[in-house]
Amino acid sequence: MNWVTRGILVSSVVLGIAAPASVFATNGYFLIGFGAKSRGMGGVGVAYPQDGLAAAYNPAGMIGVGSRLDIGIEAFMPERAVYHDSNDFPMDHKSKGDIFPIPSMGGVSMISSNMAWGVAVIGAGLGTDYVQEPNKFFNFGGNSTGRVGVQLMQMQILPSLAYKYDDTHTFGGTVVVAAQVFQAKGLEAFGQNGSFDYTTVPEHSTNMGREYSFGYGVRLGWLGKFLEKKLSVGVNYSSRVFMSEFEEYDGLFAEHGDFDIPENYAIGFAFKVSPKVNVALDIQQINYSDIASVGNPGPLASDPNQFWPRPECDPLGDYTPCKLGAPGGMGFGWTDQTVYKIGADYKYSEKTTLRAGYNYGKSPIPEDQVLFNVLAPATVEHHITFGATFILEPGFLAGMFGATDAEVSINYMHAFLNTIKGPTAFPPSGVSVVDGSNASIAMEQDAIGVTYGMKF
Repeated sequence: MNWVTRGILVSSVVLGIAAPASVFATNGYFLIGFGAKSRGMGGVGVAYPQDGLAAAYNPAGMIGVGSRLDIGIEAFMPERAVYHDSNDFPMDHKSKGDIFPIPSMGGVSMISSNMAWGVAVIGAGLGTDYVQEPNKFFNFGGNSTGRVGVQLMQMQILPSLAYKYDDTHTFGGTVVVAAQVFQAKGLEAFGQNGSFDYTTVPEHSTNMGREYSFGYGVRLGWLGKFLEKKLSVGVNYSSRVFMSEFEEYDGLFAEHGDFDIPENYAIGFAFKVSPKVNVALDIQQINYSDIASVGNPGPLASDPNQFWPRPECDPLGDYTPCKLGAPGGMGFGWTDQTVYKIGADYKYSEKTTLRAGYNYGKSPIPEDQVLFNVLAPATVEHHITFGATFILEPGFLAGMFGATDAEVSINYMHAFLNTIKGPTAFPPSGVSVVDGSNASIAMEQDAIGVTYGMKF
């Protein structure tokens, strides 16, 4: 591996750390895929590696792409809306059409014909920012600030190694180095200067600015080739990434500020239909419910007089174990999510490849968990995607790095509008118990991206 390739891989890590990561993910708070090629095919990649981001799906796939570097950016445009008919927290707000940049980058270097190493940098997250007037949104009694929202940004740096055992089996492994940043504002009503005693640490529940967390995990992958290499099968396992606690928000997240990245695993299939057509399918499982701050239920919507979701927490007794920040404290109530991705590409000409895909994952938000998920409205389920790659002359940029080939890939994604309606623990004025739905959250998304790739 020459010094140019080493420099490129190091640069990809530096760029990943420095790039903005304001992300609204679409499979829960995970992105559907990474890089324009995968995202143009619904996010597939476990059995169909295509670029320098191969390790983001399956570290075993790196050998299949050869030595290369890919750097991309995507403009992500989510539309969000919330509604809550309540005497305590009424809200009716539609977000503006903000544009958020999502970077992606990765590099692979061949050590020998049967061994490769590389680095991929990927992100995930979610965020909201609403205007709240006195006695509306979470500004009960006028105790809160003029804006309310949360922002979670996660980044994983994935140094990986792949070994080709024989013509059929390739194995890979990754050491995950992760960082995340979180901030919340406008939630004083739940503790800090508020009217409700809902948190274990009122002074560490909101308006603490940005707080950082760091952690580690592992990834393991396998890729097999069958039927004269027309069929590829891949498996990727990503462990839970154990993160340090958000100490400045230990009165908001369960387990005193703990917010790990959930375990997830996937199986993928890719089939070469003809010399010009490939079809790929991935099935991914994301275990959100294992993360207490995400999976613990929020306020008990079925009985506003009880409020606390755990039966052992009597509102007339000691309900400290159920407060925000406690080990069993309230969360967002997310369930585990199974995601289905399917895509195809068509080699239109020697210099042009076209792509299309579909991605589906049932929202992890149950209907009775709408209230807290106003802050994290991950409602979208159905996505369609399109993309293309154009082979270029190496040109100045690629030539400067010693690249032999260059290409530009583009992608477009649309996530269809999905609304989740449900009851909350705060009923409308004059009503003691919610009968039916009194709140809703909705989201629709569009995204356009471009990736520049160089082969060595």
